[in-house]
Amino acid sequence: MNNPKISIIIPTYNRGNLIKTAILSVIDQTFTDWELLIIDDGSTDNTKEIVQEFIEKDKRIKYFYQEASGGPSSPKNLGIEKALGIYIAFLDSDDEWLPSKLQKQLEIFTTSSNPNLGIVACYVNVKDIKTEEIISKRDKYYKGNILNQLLLDGGLIPTSSCVMTKLSILKEVGLFDLRLKISEDIDMWIRICELGYEFDYVPEYLVNYLVHDSNIYYGNKDLDKNKQLLNKIIKYQKLYSKYEPSLLAYYYFSLKKYNLARKYFIKTLFKGNSTYREKITLVGHIMITIFPFLK
Repeated sequence: MNNPKISIIIPTYNRGNLIKTAILSVIDQTFTDWELLIIDDGSTDNTKEIVQEFIEKDKRIKYFYQEASGGPSSPKNLGIEKALGIYIAFLDSDDEWLPSKLQKQLEIFTTSSNPNLGIVACYVNVKDIKTEEIISKRDKYYKGNILNQLLLDGGLIPTSSCVMTKLSILKEVGLFDLRLKISEDIDMWIRICELGYEFDYVPEYLVNYLVHDSNIYYGNKDLDKNKQLLNKIIKYQKLYSKYEPSLLAYYYFSLKKYNLARKYFIKTLFKGNSTYREKITLVGHIMITIFPFLK
């Protein structure tokens, strides 16, 4: 039996009430040479029973259970380790795809003359799960190496559900960072771009990002987001300092690390045009001149 062309990874935790929609959107794909790896990160609800019903009807669907890790990186990594496909597509268990999503992304990969193509995304609808109303649309993308844009805008690729990449690239990069409980996908795209891989996209809305009461992974209200943000800053401080010191200044200011914020505000003043510069230069001047006593 030949290996599938695409491995689809769904990490999930207590989404028995939502995962059926995600699975059905995979089954309905016009491209059919895939395997679906559902990685259950310690669910205590009926997720396994829901998935088992699909497995009995479709042998392309596989289920793996692990003890709860507290974040999406670990189940995604297990999915990568189990994957047999050339290409990897991620789908959050509370999102859904439109039927031609895989086919159109794969067409770009297979017809592109760009040897460095590493990520293909698509436009995203942000949709209210109760009213089915489209709240917003995410369609601001760039082509080529988008490292600088990713550093400027962490939400540039709004969800990993819209991404297709290659298994070989994910293994080369070194899998998702287990230290990150949020923004682990943004971290991955940055690392892929650091290696010189480039970005392309299908200019169509092929993913519905479903908004509901438990969107935050695990519903973890105790997650220290400032600590997670600081981990990201420390990890990419050299890149931010080189490409966008104003963003470092903004982050450090939000974390009340005022001495560091002043340092990068000053550096921003001597750098060229910046997306954030107009928004924060005035604040920087105020901090530098009026609040030098802030520690």
